[in-house]
Amino acid sequence: MADWKSLSLSSSLFAPASIPTPAPVIGKLDELPFTSLSWENFERLQLRMMRDVEGLRDAQLYGERGQAQLGLDIVALAPDGAGVALQSKNYKRFYASQLTAAVKKFRDTQRPFEVQRLIIGVACAVKSTGAIDELAAQRRALHPIVLDLWDAQELSTLLRDRPEIVIEYFGMPTAEAFCLPFKIDVAHVPSADAAAVREAIARTPEVSTGAQEFFDKAATTTDAAQALILIEEGQSTLRKAGFGPHAASHDKERVRLLARTGRADEAARQTLDDFWAALDQGLSATAQMTQSRLDELSNLAAGDETVDRYRKVIETAISLYLNPLGYVPDIDGLRQGDPTDQARLILLAGETALAGDQLEWLSRAAPVFAEFSRLPAIDEVRRARLRLLIAESTQDWTELLTDARKLTLGYGISGLVTARHARSLALHQKFVEADLAWDEASGFASLASRWGEASTWIFSRRAYRSRWNPFTSNELLPLQTAIQEMGSSKPLVPTSDGAFVDSLSALGEGNLRSAAISAQRALRDAITTSDWVGEERARRVLASILIESDEPALAAHHLARVGATKQIETLGKSLSLEFLDIATDLDAPNYWTVGATYRLLAAQADLVPDDLVDFIAERITDELDAAEKGTRPDLRSFAPSRYNNAIKALAGIAGRIDLASATAALTHFEGQPVVEEHHYRYHDDDEALAVARIAVRHPSLAPRAIAHLVPLLARAQGARSNTARDAIATHEALAHDGLTVLAEAGNHWAQETLALGDPADINPEVASDALARLTTPLTHVAGVYSVGTNAVGDSLLIGHLSPELIDPAVTELLVRADHPHLSSSDRGEYLIAASNIARHLNEAQQTTHFETAMRLATSPTPSDHDDLNEQYTHKLGGVRMNGMPRGSRGQALALAATLASSDTQRTEVRRVVYSLLGEKADYWPTIALQRLGDTVKDDLAFLATQGWAIRSLVAMLWAAHGEPEHLGERLARDPDVRVRRALARALVQQPEGEHADIRDVLATDPAYSVRTALSEPPAP
Repeated sequence: MADWKSLSLSSSLFAPASIPTPAPVIGKLDELPFTSLSWENFERLQLRMMRDVEGLRDAQLYGERGQAQLGLDIVALAPDGAGVALQSKNYKRFYASQLTAAVKKFRDTQRPFEVQRLIIGVACAVKSTGAIDELAAQRRALHPIVLDLWDAQELSTLLRDRPEIVIEYFGMPTAEAFCLPFKIDVAHVPSADAAAVREAIARTPEVSTGAQEFFDKAATTTDAAQALILIEEGQSTLRKAGFGPHAASHDKERVRLLARTGRADEAARQTLDDFWAALDQGLSATAQMTQSRLDELSNLAAGDETVDRYRKVIETAISLYLNPLGYVPDIDGLRQGDPTDQARLILLAGETALAGDQLEWLSRAAPVFAEFSRLPAIDEVRRARLRLLIAESTQDWTELLTDARKLTLGYGISGLVTARHARSLALHQKFVEADLAWDEASGFASLASRWGEASTWIFSRRAYRSRWNPFTSNELLPLQTAIQEMGSSKPLVPTSDGAFVDSLSALGEGNLRSAAISAQRALRDAITTSDWVGEERARRVLASILIESDEPALAAHHLARVGATKQIETLGKSLSLEFLDIATDLDAPNYWTVGATYRLLAAQADLVPDDLVDFIAERITDELDAAEKGTRPDLRSFAPSRYNNAIKALAGIAGRIDLASATAALTHFEGQPVVEEHHYRYHDDDEALAVARIAVRHPSLAPRAIAHLVPLLARAQGARSNTARDAIATHEALAHDGLTVLAEAGNHWAQETLALGDPADINPEVASDALARLTTPLTHVAGVYSVGTNAVGDSLLIGHLSPELIDPAVTELLVRADHPHLSSSDRGEYLIAASNIARHLNEAQQTTHFETAMRLATSPTPSDHDDLNEQYTHKLGGVRMNGMPRGSRGQALALAATLASSDTQRTEVRRVVYSLLGEKADYWPTIALQRLGDTVKDDLAFLATQGWAIRSLVAMLWAAHGEPEHLGERLARDPDVRVRRALARALVQQPEGEHADIRDVLATDPAYSVRTALSEPPAP
């Protein structure tokens, strides 16, 4: 079996026909002229049929071939794994004896694997009776091995519907006369160029082009100069055939020979050029391989100053290119290598700094950009890119735009300049001007037949319109589509097409360094080519990578640059101990960056350092003043709005601002136009928070603040936060008159708020109506569901009534809380309402309702409403209903804890609460535990491993009991500020000096609310 040799794809047997052999054609042709083929072409045809007609692979050839043999033996594997053998016989005639000899040879030959089928291919037609009889006999003798005869008739039958093979071996006229009707199509009948490429793939370009002969001769010669000539000749052959990368793969040998012949400088220069070419295309791995070639060259030419100088160029460039954080060194450190290399290093650093928004570095480097832009040796595109960096650094575009509009730069470069100017205009909110500039840029690109850039800049126009003229971007879609259909074009500025995808892939695999490097390249490319969409997506993915890499401040900057308010808010809230200081982005020239920065400040308001509060307050005051004057562009109905997010940030720090800022803010809110009935402002919730905190922070402003807050809360239900309600409760006397007016006008919230303060303020008719609403059974319509109750508010209005009147209301509320027609959210409200009034019942009534509450906590009736909503909760659903509660067991437990009057009942409630621990919603179970009192004090270590609400309760109980001792330090460093704040407030209630070490930890807490909680006076 050693005579069997694998048939590589580079074998000449896989080459196309050396020359077509047409048949003399008059009319239709029944049989192809196989005997007219040369023996090489006939063998190639047989192998081609084994591969493309029979689908055989893994071919192996028997013995050494020669022209005298005029035949070959091949074995290969079918798709089902069966072995197939072929004997090729290019005979003019074929007799029974030759068939017998062929089968005998098959029997006597050992093969590398078992064969289930033998094919004997013969160029002539086998028609003699003796041969046909012998074929039948040999088939019986070989069974179960299948014996097939591919003579001229059978071969013709197999090729009748394979015009692409017939054309290759016999020519088009023969195919048209012989084959079934066919249509010449690239997908079915390859062009000559496609066939050449396929041959190169199969045989390797070196073999198919003949370059391998030069490389083989070079390998055998001992004369370095002659070997160099041969290598260069082979490379030239490959390049002429369009296989430049294959030619480059032989550069390593060429460099070695150049060094041996005393031309190390030339070798180093070529290696460095190859390095720059690889970087241009984003091929960092190839660039690093090229760097290793230069390292090898330095060993071959030790002490060569040129080689060492070029090595420093590559080291500097690699350091720049592969820095995951976009770091750029001092500009003077980039003066490495020849002037053209220095220009490329400075350009790379400049565009990296531009992508990283390092404006100070760019400003310092502007004179150097100007110096190198005047170098006569650099190409015009790099010259223009250096001039663009000058314009970006100085914001002086006059000279460059003049050259572009006069077309002294050519259509392509003029398009790039205009597009970059469009990006600059866009960042500075020159909306119409930016739109027109991108339009002009795409026009220049079209005149230069650079369809890729033209399409990119039209898409940039479309995307940018969402910042100033929403809902008009699709007007440009037909134009973008038409330009895309013009075809592809070579980009003016080399870019890495796969950088963005590579960054996502590396991020998914957890390879953060590679992900960051790829994302930095994608961002640099997008900015350099003025790709507005590409820039935004690159900044977003880079931010995701930086978050995973523990670089949240850099991530926040990139998110702010694209106005990613949702992501930046999520990032800010995820860091309860670290403040991300990107306040300098408040100086950004566009509203979306400023708006996103305010959103981050709002999310981290509790962590804002004390020395930064006044600065932020002044900036917000300036925003409010500009909003009144209408001097700053903004889209208030969209998330990145600078005005709405400034008020959100104000709401976060309003309890810390000075009197002047508070007065300015309050004056602004008071001066707003009156809100029409059934209307709202986007910032109602934040305005209420800000005003409430101002009222608490500055007592002198409290009368104005409460007078503004009361009607705001009366009309805006979503603004009724605990902070706002506490402000009303603190200044009850100031709020009373306003609430009374609203209550008399029928405002339910005002009536409920007055009832909380003093039941005597409740109008008896209002209380009677509330009682009637709570005791009248609900009616339901099949298939019709509603959401929302006013049961909690009504419960506040009847709390002063007698137990006999309240008991029917509790009974009805518990019936509603278990009704299958109601949603969990409504059930929960009914249970909360029941808790509000259940404490007014007598002990016997409480005991009666306790068992019902426990049943609702353990086995409530399933909700049809919840089941209906469930089909809309899948994260991939087209219609989704988020935030809908799936159960009200926690509220039922809170009610049961309120009703529990014996240790047995309290123990039962505690047992069920513990069974629910670990679920996402633990607020109401925590309320239940809180209402049980000290019965859980022995379980604090266990409870401290649960959710934030229960940990907050643990903090309160630990402050009172101090056991277990180690738990205090753990709670004082809890990652959730709500837990630390609860601990601080609880410690204030303890004797001064108690738990001094824990107080010291909390006194230096990064959260303002925790620090100040320690200084609040104890609750009465």
